[in-house]
Amino acid sequence: MRYILKIIFFAMTGLLLFSSCTKEIPDNPKRFTNLFGEYMGQPLPTTNAEVFAPGVISTGMYERDAAFYPDGSEFYYSVFQNNKGIIVSTKQINGRWTLPRVVSFSGIYSDIEPFITLDGKKLFFASNRPVEGSEPKDYDIWYSERLNDGSWGEPIVLGPEVNTEANEFYPSLTESGDLYFTSDNHKSLGKEDIFVSHFVDGAFLEYENLGDSVNSINEEFNSFIAPDGSYLVYTTAGFGAGFGRGDLWVCFKKDDQTWSRPRNLGENVNSRYLDYSPSITPDGKFLFFTSNRLLSRDYETKTSYEQLLREFNNPLNGNGDIYWVSTEVIHNLK
Repeated sequence: MRYILKIIFFAMTGLLLFSSCTKEIPDNPKRFTNLFGEYMGQPLPTTNAEVFAPGVISTGMYERDAAFYPDGSEFYYSVFQNNKGIIVSTKQINGRWTLPRVVSFSGIYSDIEPFITLDGKKLFFASNRPVEGSEPKDYDIWYSERLNDGSWGEPIVLGPEVNTEANEFYPSLTESGDLYFTSDNHKSLGKEDIFVSHFVDGAFLEYENLGDSVNSINEEFNSFIAPDGSYLVYTTAGFGAGFGRGDLWVCFKKDDQTWSRPRNLGENVNSRYLDYSPSITPDGKFLFFTSNRLLSRDYETKTSYEQLLREFNNPLNGNGDIYWVSTEVIHNLK
């Protein structure tokens, strides 16, 4: 009888533990990473690009589009699966960074390329969500406003001063509110180009092409404007030979408010693979970007199945990882 009671006791205890654990899984605030402090406690990079937070942010999935909240306490980025982008975020709680979670408005349609304004009040992004009805459309620029409880409100689409019947991607804004983005609309010089919509008297003006000192007949995409508007970082293959399938370049604003010709950020940033999705941290110290770099393998040694699993489930598998580097690589070119 005592033996049977023990079995019943342990069975009930196990059931209660299982019940409490499964109940906590969806919203358990005790699930944390082991990362603490500024920039998730990562060793700060110099002028050689390094993978950011391997195993937590750069995991072997397809990650891109890094964006920090102005005080550095939250980190947003896009994760791609089956050609669908989902915006996720991680934040500091008592100094420790949480596991990434899908933001409140994302996860149904394809949402990518988050940008948070310097006052922290708006999050801009590109999405194929419908403006009317329920069917996805081309990509437009949307924004969400920060609510009092720290969450994000229902997304709002920008008007025809920015969005067209073509695709609009990669929003970034200056301190004064000017919106830079890319599009393959009828004002493009060739394929996708970089545009600006100036913010005047509380409203965006009709978009303008930045011209042939920035754009070419080839593709220019994923552009990021410095907060003070002094430089623009983007990916292009239209201004001479680079190091790979698409390099990061920078244009500087001249005294007469025109743009310099783009300069390649160099081999310490770019690779023989595609390098794209740049962003600058709110403190201006670091350039984040994405790269499809692939781990070099010793082809004289036979590959094991275990090695294949490790390579597939870690950064440098070609899917796309987030990198960071000191913005000295930009300032040294000015």
